[in-house]
Amino acid sequence: ERESVRVEAISASTPPIIISWDPLAGELLRGHLDADGFPGTRHFIGTEAVATSTPLVLLPPPTYADYLGSGWEMRLRSVPLDVPMVVLARPQVPVRSALQLNLRTSGVALLDSSRPSTVGAVSSALRMSLQGGQVIDPLFIESTTSHRIAELTPAELRVYELLANGRSNSGIASELFLSERTVEVHVRKIFVKLGLSDNSAVNRRVMAASMFIGGSPPTQR
Repeated sequence: ERESVRVEAISASTPPIIISWDPLAGELLRGHLDADGFPGTRHFIGTEAVATSTPLVLLPPPTYADYLGSGWEMRLRSVPLDVPMVVLARPQVPVRSALQLNLRTSGVALLDSSRPSTVGAVSSALRMSLQGGQVIDPLFIESTTSHRIAELTPAELRVYELLANGRSNSGIASELFLSERTVEVHVRKIFVKLGLSDNSAVNRRVMAASMFIGGSPPTQR
């Protein structure tokens, strides 16, 4: 009963707050919502604080590297479970687990931001979430990370498991009786298959370890 009172208090026309990684995308979406029944929509960039009772539309970074490196996973996890929200993200970015769907008491929508039609669907998704509904784009149902890990060869998977457990290349070479050169080749291929581009601002070994834990790696073949 208490939850139904809260849903009624947030009407279907309640203006949301947009928080975006890309300032231009966020501003374009603000204009769209403002003209489509949500006048007064506000737009914030990055980590600016917002009122916790305000419906949110979140646009996280489009790549896993930026998503993890910029603290957006923590931002998603910090949204109160009773706040309605719409998240526009790329399927290759593992935002679904951060939404804590099984614990949420409010409506939530997770939409594929790479589709041109998604912007037009945000208004209806927002109204649905304000009414307590939940919709997840099918592309987010299966873990992209798990699929990428499954593409590793048995040799790469053995190297990856040791890398994820904090071993250096020399430590991996010693453990598997390989040359460091061979390990370096495996590690480079692992990064490519996981979609981790060479970026000096991001520690790819840390990111790969995080993906190993979150991707439910298969048993060695």
